[in-house]
Amino acid sequence: MISGNALRWTALVLGVACGAIAALAQESGREQKFSVSAHKYGFSPARIDVQQDDLVRITLTTQDIPHSFTVDDYRIVKRASAGQTVTFEFRADRSGPFTFYCNLSQDAKCKDMKGSLTVK
Repeated sequence: MISGNALRWTALVLGVACGAIAALAQESGREQKFSVSAHKYGFSPARIDVQQDDLVRITLTTQDIPHSFTVDDYRIVKRASAGQTVTFEFRADRSGPFTFYCNLSQDAKCKDMKGSLTVK
C-alpha cells in the first residue's frame, strides 16, 4: 500500500515535471503563420520576419505556373504546381537574414523571384 507521504511526493514530482515541460514549450518560440502567394514574377509578401525559435508555418499558393519556395540555409525546397497550395513548417533556429527564391527554371524570369526571411 502507498503511504500518504509517497503520494504527496509523487504529486510534487509530477507537478514540477509538468511545470518544466510548460516552461520549455514557452522557450521554444511561438507559432507564426504566413500565407505566401507566388506569381509571375514575385512573392507576396516578399518579406517575412520572425523570432529565433519560432515555429514557422507557410502556406504557399500559386495560380499561374509552378513555383517553388526555397531557402538554402534551412534546406527548404517546396514546390507548388499551378493552382496548388502547399503547407509546410520549420523551426527558425538560426538568426540572420535569409533569401527565399523560386528555384524552377521553366521560365527565365523565375530566377528573379526573391524574398527575405529575417530571423531576429
